[in-house]
Amino acid sequence: MGELTGILIPLGAFCMVSWIVYTVVTGLRRWHQQRVIGQFQTKLLDRIGSVNELGAFLNTEAGARFLKGLTTVNESEVGPHARILRAVQTGAVLATLGTGLYLYGWLTPGVRGEVTNSINAIATIFFGIGVGFLGSAALSYRLSKQMGLVSTDEQRRNEPAVPTV
Repeated sequence: MGELTGILIPLGAFCMVSWIVYTVVTGLRRWHQQRVIGQFQTKLLDRIGSVNELGAFLNTEAGARFLKGLTTVNESEVGPHARILRAVQTGAVLATLGTGLYLYGWLTPGVRGEVTNSINAIATIFFGIGVGFLGSAALSYRLSKQMGLVSTDEQRRNEPAVPTV
């Protein structure tokens, strides 16, 4: 049991520090992005001289996108494509990590049986969670497609092209 503790404690500490760094970096990135967007929008509004110019601008497609951009985008407002892709990425990484740990325990002859069993237990957990993420992503994609939240290639071909600025 002491060898298992010697493996799990550093692994848990690494995961905790990684999660904290990820959270801080994500928060700083979002803060910086919101600050830049706010500065841009302030400068744009300063350039508009009168109410008539503002009304004419807001009636254009670019003005509609500008108004939509004034609201902050929450994670819950991100479309299903991004969430499904994130689940696929997470599942692929965790399943690969689990497979790598299996191979490490299997191909390393100098490791004792107790440690190999611990590594296999950790590998099983990672692989199972990864496969769960992949299954969840597949189910989410299928349900989103049935509900019309995700457009198929046939629907995209029939839609008119949206011009970009």
